[in-house]
Amino acid sequence: MADHAHITPAPQWAEETRANILAAVLVSFLIALSIVGLGSSDPVTTGHAYAVEVVR
Repeated sequence: MADHAHITPAPQWAEETRANILAAVLVSFLIALSIVGLGSSDPVTTGHAYAVEVVR
C-alpha cells in the first residue's frame, strides 16, 4: 500500500478505510452474537419449553 500512497486520492483511501473498519466491526459483532447464542441453553432440553407453551 505504501507504493500507491501518493497515487490513490484521499477521499477514496478514506472510504476504503471506513469500509474495512465497518466490516471488521460487523464481523466481530456477528461472532460475539453467535458465541452468546451457543452459550444459551435450549428450552426443550432444560424443560422450559412447557412453560413457554403455557404462556402462549
